[in-house]
Amino acid sequence: MLGILCSLFFLLFFLAGGVFLTRMLLPRRKPVLRVYLGLSLGLFLMMWLPVLWAYAVRFSYAAHGLAAGSLVVLCVLGWVCRDQTKPAPMDEQQKKLLLALAVMVIPLGVVSGYLQYTHSIRLAADGSYHVGQSTYGDLSLHLAICTSIINAKFPLENSLMLGATMAYPYLSDSVASTFYLFGMPLNAAMAFTGTLMMLLTYTGYGLLADQLCRKRGARWLAFFLLFLNGGLGFFFTLSGRVEDGVTTTFWDNLRTVMQGYYKTPTNQPDPNNLRWSNIVVDLLIPQRGLLGGWTMLMPCLNLLLPPLCRGEKHETRALVMLGVMAGGLPLLHTHSYLALVLLSLGACAYSVFRDGDRAGRWKRFRPWVLYAAIAAALSLPQLLCFTFVQATESNHFLRFQFNWCNNRGGRGLVDPYFFFYIKNVGFPYLLILLALLKRKPKHPQAPGAAEEAAAVRQNRLIACGAFLIYGIAEFILFQPNEYDNNKLLYVWFALCLPMAADYAVEIWQRLKGLAGRRVIAGLFLFCCFFGPALTLAREWVSDYQAYSRSDIQAAEFIKENTPEHSVWLTGNEHLNPVSSLAGRTILCSSESYLYYHGFDTWPRRMEIAAFFEDPAENLSLLKKYQVEYIFVSSYERSASWFDLNESALEALFPVIYEDEGGQHRIFQIPEEYRQ
Repeated sequence: MLGILCSLFFLLFFLAGGVFLTRMLLPRRKPVLRVYLGLSLGLFLMMWLPVLWAYAVRFSYAAHGLAAGSLVVLCVLGWVCRDQTKPAPMDEQQKKLLLALAVMVIPLGVVSGYLQYTHSIRLAADGSYHVGQSTYGDLSLHLAICTSIINAKFPLENSLMLGATMAYPYLSDSVASTFYLFGMPLNAAMAFTGTLMMLLTYTGYGLLADQLCRKRGARWLAFFLLFLNGGLGFFFTLSGRVEDGVTTTFWDNLRTVMQGYYKTPTNQPDPNNLRWSNIVVDLLIPQRGLLGGWTMLMPCLNLLLPPLCRGEKHETRALVMLGVMAGGLPLLHTHSYLALVLLSLGACAYSVFRDGDRAGRWKRFRPWVLYAAIAAALSLPQLLCFTFVQATESNHFLRFQFNWCNNRGGRGLVDPYFFFYIKNVGFPYLLILLALLKRKPKHPQAPGAAEEAAAVRQNRLIACGAFLIYGIAEFILFQPNEYDNNKLLYVWFALCLPMAADYAVEIWQRLKGLAGRRVIAGLFLFCCFFGPALTLAREWVSDYQAYSRSDIQAAEFIKENTPEHSVWLTGNEHLNPVSSLAGRTILCSSESYLYYHGFDTWPRRMEIAAFFEDPAENLSLLKKYQVEYIFVSSYERSASWFDLNESALEALFPVIYEDEGGQHRIFQIPEEYRQ
């Protein structure tokens, strides 16, 4: 309990510091937006400051104490550099906005909190750890990062591949490490920080939609179309069919959706080519890198876009904050950083060159210079030391391929181009295209013409950046997994939804007087939200065992009786209690983690296989990698890529741990084998 209280106090200290800084620097912003920006800034500083100090004193209590002291210094500087303008008041409009945000955020927040609880190694009645469908594959990677950072020296080494620098964006996991360090249980630390980031993401997009949507009610539609996304996949997954003389009914298919592994209408590559995965359950819950990226991308968008859309000048202090938060994105989520860069380039070009006033271009360009200079100064060291190193050392990053995962391996389109997007994204895709076709009114003096012209300008400004993201994602793959380009496309989608929602509301208004317009609206909403509802329902009931009770007991023994960051020889099972639960360094983890991060694991796997099959003839491996312990479990005994010679291990090394039944055994390597 003391650990939980210390963790919460540390968090509240940083959140309060962030709110204080925004109050000092941005008093002109409306209070709800200002507090949101402050909370985001506080969490941003809580992610970054302990990591920066860890280069001097490891990721330890000392680093966190120095981080807290640094926050105090920043608050003093914020007070010295404060804007002395009287802060904007909490008026009736702001109270209504706060209520609207509550209606948007709280229901999704409750669902997200429950899914974080059930999907972040939930402790079951039998003492095992359970996860959900979407986290069965990804979670153990994030657990390994979270547990291995404790008291680690920096630059951080990759605990899943001995000798490699951690180039994967890890700040979304290190923030959970802070809570774990202070004594919060691992599952609670992961679930709590995950829920917190999801709440900030929802709030940030709700505020962005409120500022960008121009039609009454459009902000609600844009918000829920983003987070309850899914397209028209249910037509394909639920329709009855006859195959090989066997009739499959709607109810059979519904049962498959609710019980099968990845058979939902939003994520079913085969046979239906459904790839527009639901953002909540398929991305924000399992992919903590994207979650952390979006947590900080949303305040950046709120700082960048609304003033541009209103034709206002950016405050210098706001540009500095925007530059700092943008500059910190690469080690949170590289795709989010790239999307923000592309959006900024497109919006800058539109803002500077939108009319023929050449004399005023430099004046319009100057604020972009300040923003870009700060962001570049902070982000380039991360890119040069981590991101680019990982990408350039592998031959399967950065390649040309049209239409990402609809063109698998560049072998041709699975579905026709527009059909693929209409099927996957659904009606919002058509609404986005239709909204972009709008033109300025022919008669500028007509009633409402000025507002319509402003809406068209806003759509074009946003589209210049959003469709630059879309175009790049359609022609260049940034990771070995072509599916991962959706991390760029979802930002395009989020940016374009306000104009799509405005256009949908406009259609609704034009249909006034039509007897069937409520039916049309109902069918539209059904087609938009039925598929995502099925996906959420499936994830709600999904339940898989990740670690058995004996796995957990072995991990507890390792944590209590072996040195932190000691080197272990194990198999490469992705559900590895040594790396994920105990935070120890292993020679080589699963291909599903390492290949997609640019590593060629084949040579090391062959070394490991040779040792496990004939330890006496391959003792040089122990010296080469300074291996201290060997872990043997049911996975090592049944691995397909080597035949374990356990009796040879028994003859050479002492057993320091063996559970009941001998399922898990730990061999200690004597010092002479490492000399």
